[in-house]
Amino acid sequence: MSRGVYEIEDGGFPIYGKANLGKINAIRRAISQPDYDTPIVPTKGQALFTTAEEMHDEPASCYNCQFYNQKAETCALIGPRIPIRKFTYPRESTEDSKPIEYFPCCSMQLYGEPNKETAYRAQSDPDYLDLVWINAAKPGQEHGGANCGGCSGGDDCDHYQTDGKEEKWESETGFCRALQTTVACGDVCSLWQDDDEIRWREAIKIIKEQNGAS
Repeated sequence: MSRGVYEIEDGGFPIYGKANLGKINAIRRAISQPDYDTPIVPTKGQALFTTAEEMHDEPASCYNCQFYNQKAETCALIGPRIPIRKFTYPRESTEDSKPIEYFPCCSMQLYGEPNKETAYRAQSDPDYLDLVWINAAKPGQEHGGANCGGCSGGDDCDHYQTDGKEEKWESETGFCRALQTTVACGDVCSLWQDDDEIRWREAIKIIKEQNGAS
């Protein structure tokens, strides 16, 4: 069946001419949807999506990131100015609160062993990297930080939804509102967010209060 008048190259590749411009514009409109104002859903690649397998079933934090300078407690991407370490606050229980341990993490987390020797590759703005401190399930965990459902000692993402009354961290998979797709409980991406995360400026104040200005 004829689909139009084309010049065909070797291999059957059709070369479009002016007569095919209407088809091309129609396809481009379907892809880019310039007339619609609904939110665009990012791809997993755009969200720096990482699977639970790639994370070795550990929550994401600076402590299992290749950019973390272990001895200096700084980030190779942020520079020496910002101290990056986990902390517990408050340190002792009070009548109306209990100690909570917080692990640092940013959107550029790359799973792997931290740097044994201090090195710096950039001095990026922590706001641009979305540097936050994430509460662990309990103080003293070996690993803490971010993942989709809050399993393996991680903290769950507000975008992660499950059916029924099952606790998020007991689920195997859930629906991600941000990516509009099914994800595993231990997966993680740069769109992670939680309503009780501590932003980096507030975290640095606590670190300096507990450890001095260094």
